[in-house]
Amino acid sequence: MPATNLNIERLTASIGAIVHGADLARPQRAEEVSFIRQALLDHGVIFFQGQHITTEQHWAFDQHFGTPMSEESGGSPQDTAADVMHADLAPTRHATAVWHADTTSLARPPWGTTLRAVQLPPVGGDTLWSSAQAAFEALSPRWQAMLDGTTAVHAVEPLMVRMKDFGPIFRERFVAQHEPSQVHPVVLAHPETGRKGLFVNEAFTTRILEIEPPESDAVLAMLFRHISSPDFSLRWRWQLGDVAFWDNRSVQHYAVPDYESGRIMERIVLEGVRP
Repeated sequence: MPATNLNIERLTASIGAIVHGADLARPQRAEEVSFIRQALLDHGVIFFQGQHITTEQHWAFDQHFGTPMSEESGGSPQDTAADVMHADLAPTRHATAVWHADTTSLARPPWGTTLRAVQLPPVGGDTLWSSAQAAFEALSPRWQAMLDGTTAVHAVEPLMVRMKDFGPIFRERFVAQHEPSQVHPVVLAHPETGRKGLFVNEAFTTRILEIEPPESDAVLAMLFRHISSPDFSLRWRWQLGDVAFWDNRSVQHYAVPDYESGRIMERIVLEGVRP
């Protein structure tokens, strides 16, 4: 299928698009991979609908775009589709009910993530995404200049606290493999487009290093509120067969925990580099 048979339906002015005409059940041609990658760079998060695929097909699709990795083992590659996270997220649903980019407490956070709806509750379980680039561009030039060049601590501890009873289990698997915190830039210039975006998030970022702690607390609180604005975000209501693909370097997301059970999602993250 030539790439011209793929087409884009934009969802908002700032973020998000649906890719029509794709079939994730089969290998993607080079022109299709190029089209999808560009759509991801342009829109931050893209969606494929009606994709009733297997875990192996999901895995094969992701391998067109990078190397699947394991967050719990410190960012090492995943070897087979059998390693894919495929679980009922209800017990830990409150842990991701804050705006975040995936696992920025790693030295090399994943650059991209795909998420497939396997089983859904009767109601609830939506996911929101926000453009960290549009959020940065909406700041005043003085704020942009102040933040650009600063660095921040990203720690895994806040996630463990939000996991409550599951925190110690996660800690045992996770902290044994890598350092509990990392330092990353507050403003990230995207390595492929050069477009700048905020790279601090409520789930993992604990301190801006170049200013005093009370100032850091105030600045981070403002930035966390800012990035959650409807001006930069969209809300996706999942249907079976949906696959979301987002660029972890340019967007953040929020998983709404308004369900009790029955939400099973299949998630693959792609190996990144140090920001």
